[in-house]
Amino acid sequence: MPGTVDFAPAGPGDLTFQKWLQESQWWPSERHVEHQLQLLTRLLVHARRTVAFYRSRIDAAGVDPASSLTLAEWRRLPALTRRDLQQAGDGLASAAVPSQHGALLKNSSSGSTGAPVTVQGTVFDACVFKSVNLRHFLWHRYDFSGRFVWIRHVHDRDANYPAGATYDRWGDTAIFPFATGPAAALSTRASISEQAEWLARHDPDYLQSYPSNLLELARHCERHGIELPHLEHVTTLGEVVNADVREAVRQAWDVPLIDIYSAQEVGVIADQCPAHEHYHVQAETTLVEVVDAAGEPCAPGQVGRVLVTPLFNYAMPLLRYELGDYAEVGPPCACGRGLPVLKRILGRERNALLVAPTGERYWPAFGSRTFTSIAPILQHQFAQKDAEWIEGRLVTERPLTAAEEAQLRAHIQSRLPWPFRITFAHCDEIPRNAGGKFENFVSELAR
Repeated sequence: MPGTVDFAPAGPGDLTFQKWLQESQWWPSERHVEHQLQLLTRLLVHARRTVAFYRSRIDAAGVDPASSLTLAEWRRLPALTRRDLQQAGDGLASAAVPSQHGALLKNSSSGSTGAPVTVQGTVFDACVFKSVNLRHFLWHRYDFSGRFVWIRHVHDRDANYPAGATYDRWGDTAIFPFATGPAAALSTRASISEQAEWLARHDPDYLQSYPSNLLELARHCERHGIELPHLEHVTTLGEVVNADVREAVRQAWDVPLIDIYSAQEVGVIADQCPAHEHYHVQAETTLVEVVDAAGEPCAPGQVGRVLVTPLFNYAMPLLRYELGDYAEVGPPCACGRGLPVLKRILGRERNALLVAPTGERYWPAFGSRTFTSIAPILQHQFAQKDAEWIEGRLVTERPLTAAEEAQLRAHIQSRLPWPFRITFAHCDEIPRNAGGKFENFVSELAR
């Protein structure tokens, strides 16, 4: 029943759960903590009983899942790193997923932190994710009859320029269990100038893309006088948003930018406040911890590592999963929502777009979801060394064979807009930049 921890989506398109989310956002912070501790207790009991990897971790930390859990006890558990997730693989999967959670699903991260991973989930926690996704649209007052377009990395080659892909609705009925206007998609394989032409042709009400791509797209449109007269706002995801991106969008199209903080393997983590530019953690469905170097919780104004725990994934519990991001904790929000606040998010930032010898600029996608099926790659970073040369920096479990390198090179080349020369450099580790951020693509072209 609504208001208890037992309440969750009954299935795709369950608007009753959505109504509960609209109520729970106004809970005081203490009630959110109580809600999370009850869900964490259940998840911890399940993980210890059905996942050997966690049984040893929980016991070693001296945590008794059957007792009344506190946050201090919870923090005794070590963080789960991406390396842990890569190496454990299916060893993190539950041996007894509750049957009422539905069929198993798999989500693969594209490796925005340079280390792709695959996570199991269920139809049940996918419905949770989709409900939180819909809350974004309700928070920010989209007109569902409008035209929604996105320019993203799209696997479907039907979304290639010049036509892109068109749809009669914004998404599946699990997210939008009601009628919507039309939608269109374009792959970021298109150059910035091609994207601008396609965008003007579609004249959307809403646009979604990556911050680094939008920065170049907005600047291009401003330089060339390309207007989007019906555009209401722009949405970003997948990378860090900074003041430059927000200002470029305002300058080009005179609309606000709304950012979503998410990760493929855990879903929506935080959404921009409807009244401010900081973020509200989606605390009903995800525990987010921001911790300092000693593993202690950060206070408002402090920057620390982000650990996330999806509260409804019983197929492959991710307990205190370290995304590789950093964030600054914010004070309680003046909007009145009791959801925790992240003032800003750091990490997963691209410092540039890929530049072809023609001068055209592209959002780079290297097909990293497939890397681990080709070779034992733990982490990667790509650097554009000159106009026709890209270096792939790889951390691997063992030296790659010539055949693996050849297959990897062919796969990467198939994702690029130009026949770049691709070389590989093997590393023990790939460090963060001077600002503490990990970049999976860097440009070393002469400025």
